[in-house]
Order: sequence, then structure tokens, then C-alpha cells
Amino acid sequence: MSSHSRRQPIPRNFPLNSASPGGSSHSRKTRARISQGPRREDQGSSYKEEISLNDIASQFFKKGLRAEHNGEYESAIDLFKRSLSAFSSDKSGVEEVLLHLGDLLLYTGRVRESVKYLKELVSVNPGDHHYHYLLGFAYSKLMKVREAERELRKALKGDPDEPEYLRSLGWVLCVRDKLEEGEKLLRKAHELDPENPYICTDLAMCLAKMEEMDEAIYMADLARELEPDSPFIEETWNFIKEYAELLKKGQRIGDIFNYFSESEVRVLSLFYDKAEPFYPEYLLEEASRIWLSFRKANKKLIRKPEVWAAALEYTIDMLFMGRGLSQVDLARKYRVSRGSISRSYKELVSTLGDELTVI
Repeated sequence: MSSHSRRQPIPRNFPLNSASPGGSSHSRKTRARISQGPRREDQGSSYKEEISLNDIASQFFKKGLRAEHNGEYESAIDLFKRSLSAFSSDKSGVEEVLLHLGDLLLYTGRVRESVKYLKELVSVNPGDHHYHYLLGFAYSKLMKVREAERELRKALKGDPDEPEYLRSLGWVLCVRDKLEEGEKLLRKAHELDPENPYICTDLAMCLAKMEEMDEAIYMADLARELEPDSPFIEETWNFIKEYAELLKKGQRIGDIFNYFSESEVRVLSLFYDKAEPFYPEYLLEEASRIWLSFRKANKKLIRKPEVWAAALEYTIDMLFMGRGLSQVDLARKYRVSRGSISRSYKELVSTLGDELTVI
């Protein structure tokens, strides 16, 4: 089986604020030896992968591995896809191609696309707990926190002491307001990997949501010491400091964290599900930023997430695409009224003001 390489972590954009501090990172890891997988830069020219494929699929796959090893990720993705399409009825070896393709799509930020292949990977080998982790992580990036929890629990059941699984599930549980269990898992992850700044960051945010501000600040400070050059961790530190000051002034953290709840995540989850498939990934990230900025300024109760998801898509289209997307078509797609979309869109624009420049 492959020596699936580790990559540098990339932040997960969970709904905390417009800068998206907190949240886990994803490292590409050896599927069987998660903590010991060699980093790609340490493998040198000896990096190979020999598996049993039919001849054409094998050629595409090996070319894809070379491209991936050289950092030519788009080329590697294309070659892995061609390898998949070249399989005959003999599917031996397809698991490795799905693993590399799904993981590489996830790493390069093409999360929606990665889910398709990771789901297929899990169906090919449902007993591999790391595959459930990859799928759960992808779901969490798409704000599908229920699906993420389901898959991450399966991963953790397979390896209860893997810090990455503990952290990822703990974080999702905190988002779902299952705070005690989430905190417990994050603390265990920290005990197992005390110098991991991303675990410290996730635990800090969970503690802040629980209004345990002294310890939240301590963990945020520790993360900053461990990774002083990370903008991601710096933003988290600033976020926690800001809300600690507000708490001293009598503003409850629970109120401030309304937009850090499952009901708020539902809006983004719907948007990610239904948004036009040709939207590039950066627009999905921009939608998250706009929505979370809006919720910081406007904390009204969200009664129908479908309306706000439709209004968010309309806003993104007006700002970045200029296609004149019809509110009538959006109403049909999200199964809401055109008038409700119009009202919510106007509220988004009026609330954010200068933060938006509508075409």
C-alpha cells in the first residue's frame, strides 16, 4: 500500500469571523501510519508507487504520481482522473487512485469536487478509518457538520488516539454546541500532541465559546508562541483578545458566538450545496467571509436558512459574476419566495454598506 505523504497543514475556514480563525488544518498523511508518514520533501527521487492496475490506467496513474511529486498538482489531478476513466471491469488498484485524487483535490482547495471521490473511496473500502477522516474533513470544510461528525466518529473509532481525528471531531462538536464532549476531545488531542499550534487554536476557540476566557487566552498565547509567523493563528489570537475585552464590559460571549452555531452553519452549507457548480473555490470562501461579516453586524434570528443562502448566492453573483442571476430562478432552486430573497439581499447590502461594492 502507498506511502501517502504528509503536506504542510492548510487552515479550515470554519464560521468564526470574517477572517475565519480557529478550525483545524489538514495534513496529507500515510494512510496506515498517520503520524509517521514521510514528508514529500524527504522522499527524493525514490518516491514510487507500484500497484496492480490495467496497463493504461497504470500509466496514467504513475505519470500522475510523478506530477504530484513535482508539485504539478493540476496536471496530477487530470492524470488521476484519466487513470480512473481507463479502468476496465477489473477495479483492482482503483482505491489508490481515488485516495490520491480525493486527497489532492482536498489539499488544493477543490473541496466540493473532492467529496465525490472520497465518498467513492469510502464505498470501496469502508473499513479504512483514515478514509472516513478525509471525507469528514471535507464535509466540515463545506459546513456539513452533521455529516462531518458522522464520518469523523468512524475515523476516531478506528484510531482513538490519533490527535488529528480527536481535534477534527472535537472542533465539529464545538460548532454543533456539544461543547463538553468537544472540549474533552480537544484536551485529549492537546495532551497527545502538546506542541501542535492548531490544536491549541481549536481548543482556545472552544473554550472561548464556553466563556472560559482565562484558559482560552492561555491556549491562544501558546499557539502564537508555537507558530509566531502564522496569520491564521494571529487572527485567532486577536479574535479571542477582542471578545475577552467585550466580556469584561458585560457582553456575553454566548451572544457574540451566535454566528458560531449550527444554525448559522446551515446557511453556508445550503449555499455550498446549491451554488452554481462553475463557481471557483475562492468565491465560496468569499461567500463565507461576507456571511460571517454580516452576522457579526446583524444578529437577528435566522428563521429560514434557505432564504439567506439564496440571498447570499444572489449577492455573490452581483459582486463577482455579473450574470444577472434571476431571483425567480433562485427562488425555484431554494424553494423560497422571490420577495423573501429580495428583502434579505437588501438587508445584506444595507448592513455591510461599504464592505460591498455591488456591480
